[in-house]
Amino acid sequence: MKVTIYWVTKDEAIIKRIREKFGIDDYTSVNGETPAEIKDDDIALLRETEKRGFIQLRFKPE
Repeated sequence: MKVTIYWVTKDEAIIKRIREKFGIDDYTSVNGETPAEIKDDDIALLRETEKRGFIQLRFKPE
């Protein structure tokens, strides 16, 4: 599933762990967003990360 991740947290260690867990690229736009392709199996865990306040998921039309 294609999503755009907005990084709420500025803690580089947390961002690094989230990127490694979900296979997200190191790119971040000037707006603090990262486009990503997330496996369907990982969506529930990514939503939990969002609930904890580390990220916001944004579903943008292509």
